Amino acid sequence: MCKTSLHFKNLPGTFPKELVELPYLQEIDLSRNYLNGTIPPEWGSLNLVNISLLGNRLTGSIPKELGNITTLKSLSLEFNQLSGDLPPELGDLASIERLHLTSNNFTGELPETFVKLKTLKDFRIGDNHFSGVIPNFIQNWTKLDKL
Repeated sequence: MCKTSLHFKNLPGTFPKELVELPYLQEIDLSRNYLNGTIPPEWGSLNLVNISLLGNRLTGSIPKELGNITTLKSLSLEFNQLSGDLPPELGDLASIERLHLTSNNFTGELPETFVKLKTLKDFRIGDNHFSGVIPNFIQNWTKLDKL
């Protein structure tokens, strides 16, 4: 299996940890459902290209283990109830092009490790509770089209 696309299905419940048993899985799209709970840290062991969980009822923080997914190009966690600081490990996402975190409850400053996100094209973080100034390192994101 390469892709799990179950968006707009009104699915209740929590995110399945068992997806780690699908070694060829590349895409998880569970957006716009009624899924709640936390993002399973076990997903950090998959070679995913796309994770879209937007428009659910996610809580907790982003697991630092997601930073292990060096193949990840798109991470969309918009319109949930995620909170806490962004894990510095997300700066290790060497292939990331899209990072959508809008409309959650994230706090703190952007991690300095984000300076390494050289492939980033689309970065959305509005409607959160970040503090501090816009970091100078974003000038190194030369491929950025949307901020």
